[in-house]
Formats: sequence, structure tokens, C-alpha cells
Amino acid sequence: MTKNVLLASSCLLIASVFFVINDGIINYLSSIDIKFYHFIFYGSPAYLIVPLYLFFTGNFKKHIVSTNYYVVFFRSITFAPMPFITFISLQNITLPEFTTLNMSSPMIAAIFAYIFLKEKLNIYIYLSLLIGFSGVLFVIQPGFDTFNKYYLVTLFGVILITSTTTIVNRFNNVITAIGYFIYGGLIIHLISFILFIYDPLEVSMNVFIFITIASVFINSAIFLSTFAFKVAQKYYASIFCLVYLQIVWSCLIGFYFFNEYLNKFALLGALLIILSGLISIPGQIRQINEK
Repeated sequence: MTKNVLLASSCLLIASVFFVINDGIINYLSSIDIKFYHFIFYGSPAYLIVPLYLFFTGNFKKHIVSTNYYVVFFRSITFAPMPFITFISLQNITLPEFTTLNMSSPMIAAIFAYIFLKEKLNIYIYLSLLIGFSGVLFVIQPGFDTFNKYYLVTLFGVILITSTTTIVNRFNNVITAIGYFIYGGLIIHLISFILFIYDPLEVSMNVFIFITIASVFINSAIFLSTFAFKVAQKYYASIFCLVYLQIVWSCLIGFYFFNEYLNKFALLGALLIILSGLISIPGQIRQINEK
């Protein structure tokens, strides 16, 4: 069990870095009128290489066979709007704002863990959530004068993506992690191919390289996070607190590549978020001991 929690935490930490790198590239691509279906069409080799490799090695069938296809396809449908939400959000809000709003996911995850996964939450998890949320508020510094309706679009995406990880954790035995990955990308790739036919776009070699790099990162991140939440039995809520660290990577990328500066309050918020991630570690240990 200790090995599993370390493996899940490590996968989630790596995935958080990959997610932000992908978001940073999408932040650039959305500014030059690249739509989500253009991105997915040109980046599809990064996704298709997995099922193709499994097919030619004779391992395809064991990863696509499921004991409950309703769950698998419901998750795929739930995940499908995410690329559209990401692109439209990053066209209208900054990368740090986008990532910060995504940091509401640990709180939603804790609620889902309590209601649907029947997990026992402990003081460390509550403290991590409180400090992490406080850090988020310091970073975003919300106010009615700066309110943007695309904040709500992003938050809707947070609910969707958290729902998909809850499904993976709750129904961890119906299919493999690779199977969840393959089915998860199936619907959105089919939709994107159809939309690309109606609205094709020829991109430069530089843009194609950016899309390819981002696609490798996002597909790797999706698989790593899927695997992490699949093996995170009884400590889903506590490892989700590690997602707060994603705001740190986002702030660094926003600063170095997009000149998106954070003031002293936002920097304090980033430190609180790091602290919340550290506090979640004993929360994981206690959840393991309580099993």
C-alpha cells in the first residue's frame, strides 16, 4: 500500500508539470487562432501510437475489454468537452488565472471522495484543503470589478475533469489504466477529425512542432493521472491535494514565457499552495493506516 501511494503521488506530480507545459503551449496557440480540433487533429499521432503499438504487439484486446462499458463510455463523454473548454478559457483569461481556477479541483475531489468513494477524511486533508484554497485566493484575488464569465467556464471544466478521475477511482477494476486512456480520447478525437474536415487549417512547421510537443505532454499527463487515481484506493482525496502544486509550475511558465507577473500577495499564495501539498503527505499516511 505504501508503494502504491508513493507511485500514485509521483505520477501525479509529474503529470501536473506536463499539464502546465501543455496549457502554456495552448495559451500561445489559442492566440494565433488555432482551434481545439486543429490541435487534436495534428497532435493525434501522440494518442494513436498507444493503440497502434498495442495492436502490433498483440496486447490491444486485453486493454480494451471491459466488464462495464457503460462506465467507460460515460467517462469518455464526460471528458470530451475538456479540450474545447481549455482553448476557449485560455483565449479569454491568463494562464495563471486558468491554472488557479483549476486548483478548486482538490476541494471538489474531497467532496466526491466523501460522497461517492466513502473515504475517511482526516485533519491533515482538511488543513491541506484550507491552506491550498487560501493560497488560491491570494493568487487570483477575486473581485467583482475583475470578474470574467470565462472563470465559470473553467470551473465547469474542473467539475468535469474531477468527475472523470472519481470514476476511474471508483470503478478501478472494470478496465486497465491504458484502456481508460484509449477510450477517454476516442470520442474527442472522432469529433475533432470531423470538425477538421469542415474547417481545415494548414499550419507552419513551427506550429506543428509546438502542437506535437504539447500533444506528447498532454497525453502523457492524462495517462499518468489516470494511472495515479486508479491505484489510489482509499487515499484519492489526499493525493489530489498535490494538484495544488500545479499553480507553482503555471506561475513560473507564465512569468518566464508570457511576462505574466504575480504581485506579492500572489507569491504568498504560491507558498501556501506548496505548504498545502506538503501537509497532504501525512494525510496520505493516515488514510493508509486507517484502511
